[in-house]
Amino acid sequence: MTVRAKSLVTLSLTASLVSCATLPVFASDNKTDDEKITIRVAWWGNQTRNDLTVKALDLYTEQHPNVTFETEPSSWDGYFDKLSTQAATGSLPDIYQQDYGQIRSYYDQNLMLNLQPFVESNVLDVSRVSEAVLASGSFDDDLYAMCIGLNSPALFYDKETVEAAGVTIPEQMTWDEFFDISQTIYDKTGVQTYIDSMVLGMLFRGIGTSEFSEDGTTFGVDDDSVFLTYFQMIADASKSNWHVSPEILTEKNPTVTETMPIIDQTCWNSFSNSNQYGTISSTSGRELGITMWPVMKDDTQQVQYLKSSQFLCGSSTTEHPEIVADVINFITTSIEANEILNGERGVPVDSDVLASFDERLSDNDKVVYKFIDDVNAVATPMDPPSPSGSSEIGTLVDDLTEQVRYGEITPEDAASQVFEEGSEILAEKANADN
Repeated sequence: MTVRAKSLVTLSLTASLVSCATLPVFASDNKTDDEKITIRVAWWGNQTRNDLTVKALDLYTEQHPNVTFETEPSSWDGYFDKLSTQAATGSLPDIYQQDYGQIRSYYDQNLMLNLQPFVESNVLDVSRVSEAVLASGSFDDDLYAMCIGLNSPALFYDKETVEAAGVTIPEQMTWDEFFDISQTIYDKTGVQTYIDSMVLGMLFRGIGTSEFSEDGTTFGVDDDSVFLTYFQMIADASKSNWHVSPEILTEKNPTVTETMPIIDQTCWNSFSNSNQYGTISSTSGRELGITMWPVMKDDTQQVQYLKSSQFLCGSSTTEHPEIVADVINFITTSIEANEILNGERGVPVDSDVLASFDERLSDNDKVVYKFIDDVNAVATPMDPPSPSGSSEIGTLVDDLTEQVRYGEITPEDAASQVFEEGSEILAEKANADN
């Protein structure tokens, strides 16, 4: 690990000398070693993540032979629809991976196991995890969602294409610079650019707010101006020669690693998160660059933030809550398990685990850890968890984005529609939750 990467341990995580090698003894779930217990575990990810996660769970079974796992991996595309259906039918997995944008909704619906009793009994050891990280998965001072990796929004770029175009990518560019670079790259190489709805949340952050109010009952602004900025950006890009066509986006699904337009150099860029750098870079077979997301020239706040990349949650209806807590502890604190998982979900949150990475960081890991440390120097606080209804609004935004790309709706009408319908969704969800 580089010197700068080492500083992240000091800046972001709480160091401790407590050993994480000893696994707790089950007090109630594991009354007899002969009792066979099956734990269902669900997560989203690519094949690399699937393979590593299964190997780590196999290691747990080696250490606890009476515990086996039914694994339910999915791609990001469709994962939350599946999870939502399971929640509605009372069939949530015992352990499921969650996104920061979803945890408030699942908490409001009493779908998450309260992990705080297991923290207090030391089944779930958080002594080497910073308070800020724990707070990201806590509600009313109780831990419900355990962060399993830190990352940050990142713009990946194809170095080969960029160098062929004679372009230099700044550490953080303005959107105007991004558009100019996109035009130059297309003129010089014929390689195009891709922009998607992930941009929207960063536009809100740039003006010093978030997409949703802190209580989740309204948007973070009182008009559709930010949405108009976003949809106008999509419309202008779609009319240009440098942006990839919607037909190509249908063919090359940007949410699936293997078909991302950057993989085969259809596009030179990908808006993503830092923990995906290694997988996307390896899949492309080329060295990718990494930089911060662009900003508007009149932004009042830095858009970059450190993000809890994923969480592990237990189902509130699991029959084996203590084992669920112990498995989450194993994935979070076991050095052996993390030698397998290898930080693929993000920078480990347990300081002992992070320190153990010193001697085995790959070149890709070093790139990511340096990027995280650079972001740490400028990051502003991340937004509150997204409220109930945010996934419906996200679907609405994606649908309208596609319509704007095809010229089926104007940016003005799209902005007005998402603001009006989104406001109604938030109000209805808030009333239902109360």
